[in-house]
Amino acid sequence: MFQSLLNQFCVISFINEFSEEPVHLGFGVRLLTDDLYRLRSHYLPLGKVGGKPAWLNPKHLPKSADLLCSVCEKPMCFLMQVCANGGESDPPHAFHRTLFLFVCRNPECSRQNDASNLKAFRCQLPRTNDFYSFDGPADPEFGDIPDPYALADGPGLCRICGCAAAKKCAKCTVARYCSQAHQVIDWPTHKLECAKAAENGSIEEEPKNPLNPFVFKEFGIEIDQEYMPGGLFDGMSDDEDDNEEDGADVDDEPEEEKAARLKEFEKFVKENKGKNVDMTKDDLDAATAEQPKDLDFEKFNKLVHLHPDQIVRYKRFGLPLRATGQSELPEEIEPCELCGAPRRFEMQLMPHLLTLIDVDCIGQSIDWASVYVYTCSASCRIPDDGYAKEFVAKQDFV
Repeated sequence: MFQSLLNQFCVISFINEFSEEPVHLGFGVRLLTDDLYRLRSHYLPLGKVGGKPAWLNPKHLPKSADLLCSVCEKPMCFLMQVCANGGESDPPHAFHRTLFLFVCRNPECSRQNDASNLKAFRCQLPRTNDFYSFDGPADPEFGDIPDPYALADGPGLCRICGCAAAKKCAKCTVARYCSQAHQVIDWPTHKLECAKAAENGSIEEEPKNPLNPFVFKEFGIEIDQEYMPGGLFDGMSDDEDDNEEDGADVDDEPEEEKAARLKEFEKFVKENKGKNVDMTKDDLDAATAEQPKDLDFEKFNKLVHLHPDQIVRYKRFGLPLRATGQSELPEEIEPCELCGAPRRFEMQLMPHLLTLIDVDCIGQSIDWASVYVYTCSASCRIPDDGYAKEFVAKQDFV
């Protein structure tokens, strides 16, 4: 089904560096606020960023404890989801298949080359299930559009994050929350409607984007194939001897370059005279010295520049596009906890996603060069057709 959904979008043929299979690129799509209902579970969206999760299985959800940040142990925020059906290659119990990603909103939990502030979950359903028609979801393009105000979150979901909620507002007993922290976030708004909710037994909400201060702004996702022109990587080499000619020593720095760096150092000393600055000429030499080649970063840059607004690169069972050679990806990926099958690479998140969700800022913030998601290669059946945690790795630019 994933392949059939892709046919809705423009398909561009390309040559892939690693195999004949294409890389699928995901792009964020802005929707009018009144059209955000198209991203609800009812329509099995191809993908979405921000807002609340469009749960594939709305009944058996991840437990609240499963959605706590591994660093600060506070509730994580829904980041994005991608419909990732494998078609005939997947078993019948995985006819519908979606990956969900969550991130901690606390910038201090975002650490270099550490994915502890991120979690990924896989959910699958057979074609015949209790939630969707055998023939697929409703299609707004053909006029099958219910009242968006009637598509309210289920009674068991947190009003703030859209995850499983075991707590209720003590006054109206209608509003539900996954944690006290989210009840506190919602109270300034909910206190104005609490009495009315108790009287009516429900809460009527108008669409907003973002829905509340906790969630990220909501976007749809469109998918296209990557086109990689021939000769894109011509002239790239990791040979450290490229700059040597006729036996010349690359460590022999020209006198004019030495003089220029000495001038820079003298300027630095003059500008910081009297200040408490502990920096020697050796420090300046180290800071301005030529860095070793990072071939992985060069390849990453060339591919990203072809489509700079890409937020996802999807290639199941393919090879991840390393963002840099200066930090390592795990050599051994943990096997599936449910069936023991090896996990294989499936997709990665790109830096532009940070800009899309408005966290790309100078200083302490949520950050990554790329986030890599590895999933069970067997797409094994999950108890209650619920949600299985998968493996996440992260690279940062050093």
